[in-house]
Amino acid sequence: MLFAVPVVLTLTGCIGPGAPTPASTVTVTPTASAAAPEGADGGLDPIADVDAEVIEHADNRYLVVTLPLNDFDISIDWDPGDPGTMLRDALADDPTAAVATNAGIFTEQLVPGGLLVSDGEELVPVNLNEGGGNFHLMPNAVFAVYGDTAAVMDSRDYVPDGVLQATQSGPALILDGDIHPDFNEGSTNLAVRSGVGVSPDGETVYLAISRSLTNFWDFATLYRDELGVDDALYLDGDISSLWVTGMDEPGPLDGPYSGIITAHQK
Repeated sequence: MLFAVPVVLTLTGCIGPGAPTPASTVTVTPTASAAAPEGADGGLDPIADVDAEVIEHADNRYLVVTLPLNDFDISIDWDPGDPGTMLRDALADDPTAAVATNAGIFTEQLVPGGLLVSDGEELVPVNLNEGGGNFHLMPNAVFAVYGDTAAVMDSRDYVPDGVLQATQSGPALILDGDIHPDFNEGSTNLAVRSGVGVSPDGETVYLAISRSLTNFWDFATLYRDELGVDDALYLDGDISSLWVTGMDEPGPLDGPYSGIITAHQK
């Protein structure tokens, strides 16, 4: 094993009043063997071979999980009846998950801020309204899974045909190889950040989270320059977590989330 009826919404996930308590981030030591993650006590046995490594970029370190869609199925789940889900509870309900992370930005009412499709069912419609916060820093984007392929696209270009799983968040990090026009190199707008990108052929998904505070520019260039990704989406900030099989069980600060992305080995 290598190691989200449209309305204008007040969104959490960005630091601000009513935002959930920031969650802890995960740490992994990159290795070519099935070694336990850094700081882990070995309490969980790996259930799949997951390519997870820490990449150094722009004076920071990022945990990156590479998911070829011919090897992994990706799901996006949200229960409207119980909207706030702790990551450890999601894993307890789904013990075969090899990877798990929070989906897009959500509201103070613990409702996805925009589109969420789970197993082909649209639970929340796409949100194209203007507003404040990271979600509405246009263009925002949709991450959609079609089966053996996936895509990240401008939310205004989203078409539901064939979509099995989807989440909307914002801002878009990169679209068609272009970094978001409002990002500035050297910005002091720093936070823990998580995201999702898709390879140009649509066959590989990359989940990433920063090990410490980073700005949007550096996070976007991680995807562009290190991973060769043309389209990537910011998922959320300091509340984010990324769990990989073999790590310790997520803790009491890993959530609640409104939407969980999981990957299962085929």
